[in-house]
Amino acid sequence: MYSKSICMILILGILFPAIPLSGRIQNLDRVVAVINEEIITLSDIDKAILIYPVFRAPDESDRNLYLRVLNDLIHYKIAWLEYRQDMNLTPEDYNPLQTAIINKVGSLQKLVTLLKRFDMEWIDFKSFIQERVVYEKVLKDNFQMKINVPFQQIDDFYNRRYLPAQKQLNLEPRSLVEMAPVIEKHIRTQLTEERLSDWLREIKQSYRIVNHLIKESS
Repeated sequence: MYSKSICMILILGILFPAIPLSGRIQNLDRVVAVINEEIITLSDIDKAILIYPVFRAPDESDRNLYLRVLNDLIHYKIAWLEYRQDMNLTPEDYNPLQTAIINKVGSLQKLVTLLKRFDMEWIDFKSFIQERVVYEKVLKDNFQMKINVPFQQIDDFYNRRYLPAQKQLNLEPRSLVEMAPVIEKHIRTQLTEERLSDWLREIKQSYRIVNHLIKESS
């Protein structure tokens, strides 16, 4: 059974089902997915799009972008639920993702300003990224493969996906030199996830997952 607070947000989600444009801050939140008793809200997707190194694919619609990012957040949540008891995170575990986020946003001060738009303090930011930190640590420690990413692929990604995404989100783009490590890691993680699709599919079977956006799209 869902708690009263979850039920209330679910009701709001039925009354106000429209998906916003990417990056718009929400005044009224809603639940978009439930994993066991854990929830993911529409504002979580907005935060992920603005904060994480999320890059919009060419001609990707707002709905498809939200569905893709939500799927990532579901994976992060499941990894956190699966491994949180066995994992003791250190500041070093947070550093790679924090650095990638700061590089995307432009500076630490710009990140702090962005967090204020969501009424988030630094402790809230650390709590928000914790699930992805666990997910990336699981990939690195157990599944990360040696994948070579050619520079041409990084350059193409920078011009076709990074620059348009920054423009759409009204964020000042960083140079290719600054973004190359972030983009390389992003591509390598994507390729790793593709090769680990069987593992992801298997681990998801152990959880009760309700994706409201998928239902709305069908």
